[in-house]
Amino acid sequence: MKICFLFNHISNYQILHAVPYAFELSRCYSDQFECIIACSSPEALSYVKNLSTFYPGQKCTYKLLHVPFLYRLLDPRLIKRKFKLKDNVLKANLEFFKKMDAIVSPESKCVKLKTKFGMRNAVIIHTRHGAGDRKGSFNKRLSLCDLVLIPGKKIEAALKREGLLEKGKYVIVGYPKFDVVQNLNKGRKKIFNNENPVVLYNPHFDQNVGSWNRMGLKVMEFFQKHQEYNLILAPHVVLFKRKRRHDAKDPQRYFGLPNVYIDLGSDASISMTYTLSADIYLGDVSSQVYEFLVKPRPCIFLNAHNIKWKDNPYYFHWNLGQVINNVDELGRALEQAQKLQLAYEKRQIEVFNYTFFDEDGSTAAERGAKAIAEFLQSHTCSRSSSSY
Repeated sequence: MKICFLFNHISNYQILHAVPYAFELSRCYSDQFECIIACSSPEALSYVKNLSTFYPGQKCTYKLLHVPFLYRLLDPRLIKRKFKLKDNVLKANLEFFKKMDAIVSPESKCVKLKTKFGMRNAVIIHTRHGAGDRKGSFNKRLSLCDLVLIPGKKIEAALKREGLLEKGKYVIVGYPKFDVVQNLNKGRKKIFNNENPVVLYNPHFDQNVGSWNRMGLKVMEFFQKHQEYNLILAPHVVLFKRKRRHDAKDPQRYFGLPNVYIDLGSDASISMTYTLSADIYLGDVSSQVYEFLVKPRPCIFLNAHNIKWKDNPYYFHWNLGQVINNVDELGRALEQAQKLQLAYEKRQIEVFNYTFFDEDGSTAAERGAKAIAEFLQSHTCSRSSSSY
């Protein structure tokens, strides 16, 4: 069987949520599956190949997908309207996709191969990316996937609540990103040459619920004045990758401050480098808060839209730390963060374990590869393009 692991995005941030499955499937089930990792950008392909060194014995092959000239020419960072790059990559590579017995992807837009591009019998396996609560992370396309790999019971419950999971069409396997990040962060150096507390500010790209455009520059001004704290500004990488679409306000004047480190979208932003380096998390709706809680630490959430968040499942993570409604409250929140952590820590541990499944003796990537193999072994896949 030919299995395509598809990465069709302008950023690398989804790759760690799926490519470990490809490497494990190829080295543990090489007699049954041919794993092809297909990327729509040379940068993504290079990143994937670098990750492959952590999986000796893997047998994946690689393909750079064709991107139509117009869509290579028009940089999605420079336009404000919705960009159709993903759809056009799917359309431009239909003949390749038709040769696959299954397509595995961390994003659900590939179901358009079924709904828009005529491949009605295409087998789509969705790995998800992230483990957050934001409403936008749950969409109806998930119900069109043939199998969904999920990190734990929290996402299982959320997807059932949204009516997006069917019995027999999902498996809880854990979080493969955790399998990789230790290797990615070996030899990590301290960002600041002092012992002051390090705050990670991690605003989300969705400005309908995020904090950057309403509060972000005020947050930066606070840390400019309060150099007893160090600040890492590392927003969701899409915020500035699509700066025009999100009207993202430029933090340029804060570059160079001795207590401020700014990363607007490098690969360090996706490898947990900053969530592992910080003492305090400052954010809004990003799923990275759950990655931060791999080690329980204080969290502060910015309620930039005056949301009535209590008992709202899309803000479930706001129960894990202080919630403030304006930047004037930030100083007080930081002062009492360590003291209040005593009240939040037990809950953080419980929710982390509810969010991420794990078991001794296997990794998430191994469990996911097994789930994919068992599903495909029991599923009749057609190799003929006439089936589509």
